[in-house]
Amino acid sequence: MLRTKVYRPNQMKVIDEAKGRVSAIVSSESRDRDGDVIRAEGWNLDNFMRHPVLLASHDYHSLRSQIGEWESMEVDGTQMRGVARFFIGKGNDEADWAFQLAKEKALAFSVGFVPDMEKAAPLQKDDPFGSQGMEFKGQELLEVSAVTVPSNPDALQRIAKSPNLHPALAEIVEERLAEDEPEDEQRAAGLSDEDITAIAERVLELQADAADMDDDKAGGDKRRRELDDDIDSEDEETDEDDYGDGDEPEAREASSEDSEFDPYAVAVAAAEEALEEEQA
Repeated sequence: MLRTKVYRPNQMKVIDEAKGRVSAIVSSESRDRDGDVIRAEGWNLDNFMRHPVLLASHDYHSLRSQIGEWESMEVDGTQMRGVARFFIGKGNDEADWAFQLAKEKALAFSVGFVPDMEKAAPLQKDDPFGSQGMEFKGQELLEVSAVTVPSNPDALQRIAKSPNLHPALAEIVEERLAEDEPEDEQRAAGLSDEDITAIAERVLELQADAADMDDDKAGGDKRRRELDDDIDSEDEETDEDDYGDGDEPEAREASSEDSEFDPYAVAVAAAEEALEEEQA
């Protein structure tokens, strides 16, 4: 299950402005707002480097959300750093704006990853379910997103009022609102109140989607651990027909193997079905 972690780098540098290239730290071993720690030595980058896409705020649904690509990604001590090339000057406003934020050091990054829970452990000995924080010692990197905030000051004001805004984004929003700038270009362009509301809601929606992934995963991990404990505590021996279905244990086991759920096959079938509907 995908997890996400937002990180605002204290080291971010534009290394080629004409080509939109930026060097930044995207993850460290510092404890995040969930209390978790991601050990740098546990990162697996193999699959990520086969398609090192740079997305805007983990938005997988829009082609315009692919705002660049990562030219490199590597573990450096207790940090993971990469060089990104933003697709600037190609008609993608999201890519242009994200690069502008990078130049102003007002950009955060969010890693999307799948942890190996067999290698993970609670940080506190008296917290068996890791509700106070987990230590991840093995994780596969899937993608790294740029987390942006809008330029419109009215939209920033509305986002700032959200009680669930990530601290890294809240910090960026506060800094931008505190800037004493001339009249904003988007305000001068005459954005309607509906447009401003839509901008603010979209930013918060994308952040909420990422947070939901973490919440669902955390809850699922806890429930699985509880179920495992229950199963371990029960007597594993059963009568030949405990289920009352008349089947011998060997036949029932073979039937279970035949009907084993294959999530990959289901995903492929769904994709093929969607493609057929689109072509029709």
